[in-house]
Amino acid sequence: MKLHHTKYKKKYEKYILSIVADEMKENKIKKINRNTKIDYLFNKFNTAYGFMVERVGKQKAIAEWLSGLALNIPYIHDDIINLAIKMGSIDKNPSNKLQNRVVENYFNFMANMILSIKPNERVHGHTFFYNPDNHKEIKPCNMAKND
Repeated sequence: MKLHHTKYKKKYEKYILSIVADEMKENKIKKINRNTKIDYLFNKFNTAYGFMVERVGKQKAIAEWLSGLALNIPYIHDDIINLAIKMGSIDKNPSNKLQNRVVENYFNFMANMILSIKPNERVHGHTFFYNPDNHKEIKPCNMAKND
């Protein structure tokens, strides 16, 4: 059954953060909580692909990063559709037209789900970094002064 977007967004957030937690465990990171998962996710993006934010914007940069399989999320047509059904963003037995639309927009949609995890990441397309010790924002210009 298709859920209201406020319900399925929470399910996607939980799903994405569980994938991040699995990766953190694989990397032997012991302190795993909501804040460390969010920091890990955005630090991973900023390190690997943050440079693209100035060129294409944060949402598109994250979508491109995800399309390179940066996270262990589904990337095959049937798996993407099954995830959308499981999360409640589409009903069971979607039409071919709806399936195609979901698959075509998948990485952009997942990028929006990631941005909704930490809404203050949406600041005029600029990359922001977070200090994992105190979870405070460090603007790039301040980082350069501290280095």
